[in-house]
Parts: sequence; C-alpha cells; structure tokens
Amino acid sequence: MTFITKAITEKKADKKEQSLFVEKNPAENGKRDAEAQCLKSDVGGHYFVSRRSIYRIHVTATFLLFLVALMILIIGVIGGLYIYRQYARTQMHKFKTGWYSIPYDKSNKPPYAKDAVHQGLIADSDLILKSLTRATEREAMDIEKNVDSDIRSFFKERFEIDLENEHYEKIDVPDFRGGRQGRFIHDFSINKTGIIDIDGESCFVMPLNRQTVLPPRNMYDLLRKMYNGYYEVNTQIVRETMKVITPPITDLSVVGTYIARECQDFPTYMLTKVTSNVVKRSISSGVFGQFAGKNIIEFDILNLDDVSEYNKKSSQN
Repeated sequence: MTFITKAITEKKADKKEQSLFVEKNPAENGKRDAEAQCLKSDVGGHYFVSRRSIYRIHVTATFLLFLVALMILIIGVIGGLYIYRQYARTQMHKFKTGWYSIPYDKSNKPPYAKDAVHQGLIADSDLILKSLTRATEREAMDIEKNVDSDIRSFFKERFEIDLENEHYEKIDVPDFRGGRQGRFIHDFSINKTGIIDIDGESCFVMPLNRQTVLPPRNMYDLLRKMYNGYYEVNTQIVRETMKVITPPITDLSVVGTYIARECQDFPTYMLTKVTSNVVKRSISSGVFGQFAGKNIIEFDILNLDDVSEYNKKSSQN
C-alpha cells in the first residue's frame, strides 16, 4: 500500500492570490479600442466637445426663434394697420355724413359769401365780428343782430347715408324751430321710419312715406347739388298729425335692425296718423321737423305729454 505523506494543500501554495484592484497599465491607454476605432484616452474629450456643441446649437436655435417671432409680430402689426386703413376707407365710402343748413323760407339766402357757407354751415357770428377789425362797435352790434336773425331762419341737419346697400338714412335735427331735438331713422328695407325723442328719451315708429323721403342714393345726389349751389330747397311745409299708441312695444324685431339699434335703451311706441279735420289745432310741444329731400315735414305728436307720464309711472314701478 502507498501512503501520501505530503498534504494536498501544499500544491496550491504556488498559486498567487489575485487582488480585487487591477492597476491600469499606462501602456495600454494608448491602444485603440477595436470596436470604437479610437483611442480610449480621447473618449472623455469627445464627450466634452459634444456638450459644448449642443449648448451652442440650443442658443442659436433660441435666437433664431426669437427673430422669427419678432418678424411675425412686426408683419402682424403692419398688416393690421393696413387692413384697418382699408376698412376705414371702405367705411368712408359706404357711409356719407355731413351737416347742412336748411332754410325755413325759400326767400332766405345764406347771408355771407360762398366761402362762409359753402359747406352748408352758417358762419359763426363771433368769427365774423373778429374779422371786421375796422368796424365800429355800433356796426358790429348791428351785424351780430343780423347774423342771429339769419341763423334763426335756418335749421341744421346732420345726414348719415348708407350708399353701399341703400338700406337706411339717419338725420339728426338738433334744433328745429319751435320743436324738439330729434333723430330720424328711415329704414328702406322694411319701409319704416323711427323718430328718437332725445329730450324725452322715447322712440316712435311709423310707416315710411316715400313721397316725402328720398332714397339714399337720390338723397346724396341732392345734397351734392345743394353743396354746389345747383339746387334750392323746397321749403313748403307739410304737417302731419300723429298719435301715440300705448303701451310701448316689447319686441323690437318688428321695427328693423337700424331702428332697434337706436331705440334699444328707450321705450318704443307705434304712431298712427290722425286726420287733420278731426283734431282742433293748438300749440303743441310735440313737434318734430326734418328735411329729407322733399319739403319740410313737421310731425305733431298730440299725446306726447301722456307718454311722458306713462314713462314716469313705468320707471317708478
């Protein structure tokens, strides 16, 4: 029998124990990475350069986006101004507005030179007196008295005429002789006329009389002839007696868009015509006047005081 006298563990004595920390070999750092085909020592440097490049690209992109946004803003502002100017110009062609002085009597002529009244506006007495530097005080007083007398022979109207669609006319009469401050809306699309009582804060609606009210295009042509001195106003006064129907209407859609827009804040009443031979004429405070192309029309509303009382009671309730 054979006996092994040497311990088995002695054979493992010649094996070296490997440390957990492996020291890097400086010589191997210069070798190329077979997969990346680049030096291992260059990997960190390339990564640092890439971050700087991304940062620069980000800054450049932000700056370009800012420039694009600024250009869009400038283009939007310029485009908006251009569209607004075009729209305003279109509105100017669409609606014609202006003031004209209408004589109460055909014998009344503008008291001064054409330059003073060329636009249908009676010259202001103060301006005339200032221009007469050589006039004596007595002469100035006489001239001012004549100017006031002549001005009282006229009443002013402001026209707003729809020339594009020819749907309506608006006529403001701020001071009619012996009458009230009123505004007339003639709606040709539904054949109705609205009278806005500025002083009494009420509206009155009646049928449109095309025999005394010219359509928008014809009215504009007539005003141009008056402006150029080719036409004399027919100052014959036509009086119409009207009566208010109470209570006020609640559905403004029946009076049309243009009249409803002017009367939306006021109580609106319908008017009915009264035959003149039935009514005993007397001094009335409910007179509205206008010139709309043919004659001077006076509307005498009989029971206007009753309307005022009705409005007061309604407001109290």
